[in-house]
Amino acid sequence: MAKRELIVSKDDKICTITMNRPEVMNAITEGMMNEFQEVLDDVSVDENIRMVIIEGSGGNFSSGADMFLLASDWDAPTWFMKMRRLSRLLQTMRDLPQPIISKVRGMAVGGGANLALTGDFVLAADDATFREIFVDLGVTLDFGGTFYLPRLVGMVHARKLAYLGEVISGKEAAALGLIHQSTPDKQLDQAVESLSGVLLKKSFTALALIKGGLDRSFSMTSEESFEWEASHQAIALQERGFKKNVKAYLKSRGKVS
Repeated sequence: MAKRELIVSKDDKICTITMNRPEVMNAITEGMMNEFQEVLDDVSVDENIRMVIIEGSGGNFSSGADMFLLASDWDAPTWFMKMRRLSRLLQTMRDLPQPIISKVRGMAVGGGANLALTGDFVLAADDATFREIFVDLGVTLDFGGTFYLPRLVGMVHARKLAYLGEVISGKEAAALGLIHQSTPDKQLDQAVESLSGVLLKKSFTALALIKGGLDRSFSMTSEESFEWEASHQAIALQERGFKKNVKAYLKSRGKVS
């Protein structure tokens, strides 16, 4: 299936979403965000899809919000409603039961960088570039940057990235803990394929529940967290796959015939 600003392919339990505006380094438009929402709403209920990969075409991930979009002469209430629509998209990504891998080549700037960070795993080329450009535009962070940066790298490094707006490489981002892994560019496809292969062998139910639990961990008290685990584990323990795994484990130890 192809859309005007996204290319979407579904193959072997993986949905790959490719931002397709290479002439402007995949700058994000309102139309692209609407397409993302439509695709993710579809994927969220597709039982055949177990993994989502997000990437950009033409050698870049995304240069962030399209400058023509930012130049729109909307009043504050209109901007607020449009930003709320973006918030819904980001929440959809986090509520998605499937793990999301962001594959980053070239530029990941501003909203493009934070869109990548919304994924569960970010893999980047060593020479990819990440930049929180917002301060130099005179605006606050968006695309979830206010939420993700302190949680991923701590407040000291979050302030450095956000206040200074400096460019860091994929290799530096990995060393900082901002992303999962960086590799030489020619090895990036294989690294993503390898991680996808590992995740596809895991229990889909377990991954979905773990994703949901970890996302809620910072907003729950210890008592609420324990209660969440108890209620959701009670459901998971009824899964056929879990019972099969337990029987296989016991059999391998000679505990059952």
